Amino acid sequence: MRSNSMFAYNLSLAMQSFKRAPTLYFLIMLTLSIGVGVLCANLALVNSMASDPIPEKSDKLIHISMNTWPGDQPPDEPMHILRYRDAMKIAESDIPKRSAVFYASGVYARDVDSTSMKRFDSTVRATTPGFFKLTNAPFAYGSAFEKSRGMEVVIGDDLNQKIFAGKNSVGKTLELDGELLTIVGVLKPWVLRPLFYHVTEGRAFNLTDDIYAPLETAIDLGWSIHARSSSADNYSGVEDTRDKNAYYLQAWVELDDIHQRSAMQSYLDNYSQQLKDAGEHPLATRNELHNVNEWLTEKKVVDQKVLAFTIASVLFLAVCIFNASSLLLSRFHAAKFEVGLRRALGASNRQMLMQGLTESVLLGLFTGAIALVLSWLFLKLSVQFLPRLANIAVLEPKLLVLGMLLALVTSIASALYPLYRANRYTISAELK
Repeated sequence: MRSNSMFAYNLSLAMQSFKRAPTLYFLIMLTLSIGVGVLCANLALVNSMASDPIPEKSDKLIHISMNTWPGDQPPDEPMHILRYRDAMKIAESDIPKRSAVFYASGVYARDVDSTSMKRFDSTVRATTPGFFKLTNAPFAYGSAFEKSRGMEVVIGDDLNQKIFAGKNSVGKTLELDGELLTIVGVLKPWVLRPLFYHVTEGRAFNLTDDIYAPLETAIDLGWSIHARSSSADNYSGVEDTRDKNAYYLQAWVELDDIHQRSAMQSYLDNYSQQLKDAGEHPLATRNELHNVNEWLTEKKVVDQKVLAFTIASVLFLAVCIFNASSLLLSRFHAAKFEVGLRRALGASNRQMLMQGLTESVLLGLFTGAIALVLSWLFLKLSVQFLPRLANIAVLEPKLLVLGMLLALVTSIASALYPLYRANRYTISAELK
């Protein structure tokens, strides 16, 4: 009971102190909340960039890069994009548990049953069926297509909301660039931060795709390549690439353990060496396998500018704590008589410290509330300078908690020296 009454008494004294110097305390809260807000906004971006997008099996999903360019001056060595026959060699292997071969494209989509002629510009992932289980794509309705050729598609939640108002659209027909394809599956809202299966060409922070179509069908229909491609041969369209040295496909496999990874490495090396022995390429046999996190590191997904600004934000927060401490020191100095009077009436150093800490905690709670609002504003401002980060500028619950804890810690840290000074005054000097 006594501890509760002392806490209520200290809380009352803290509120009285705020009322006596509202401008000073507002400046302290604003100083600290700006520092905490800027840091939390940058931590939110770094957290999204550096997070594991599929933690349940990120160590098992492997991206494949190969060195099969027919000339002696390849665009990259090895290349993260593959030609059709190399990709099919991967797809036909029985070593991986699953594999996915795909490329990015785009079409205009509309519901054939709609009276409106409005078409929606949609991103397309032309892929083999293994993509869905490999990436753990979540289905709301229906299921994945089962073959790489067929007039069927799976659509994402965003496109389903635009065209069908979020209803079950399985069985509906879409007109995609003049071709009619049937919807066999609809995904739930699906967020991948980063978009691990396509982090190249600055797409790491893009949304997941609108449409997923069978790979062979997309090639047959001539749906153009909307990502990086390189070719050593001339070709008229994507439908003409199967037997050409046209590199535009990406390949991922799911390998359960290190033994499968070693077997896959040997399989690819043997294949590349056979091509080299046949005179099809002059390059060294160099095939690289990266799991999800290795691939994100390899492609430097974490923006160095954001990382540098985060480090600068830590230093800025330290300056804010110093300034807040100076303001609090001036407040305690002005209240020397009050401190002396309480000491003369029997208040111990411990009681004075507890009263000061209560005031700091209350100040930290107010600061935390302001800091979270400022974090959200700073995130929106960051997106104005780096628009490609719009999809990852999210304050997750753990960052909200971190922001509040930072506010409390900085508030207490800024009060430590003023409290130490206040408890060093002699009673006679304070009452003089």
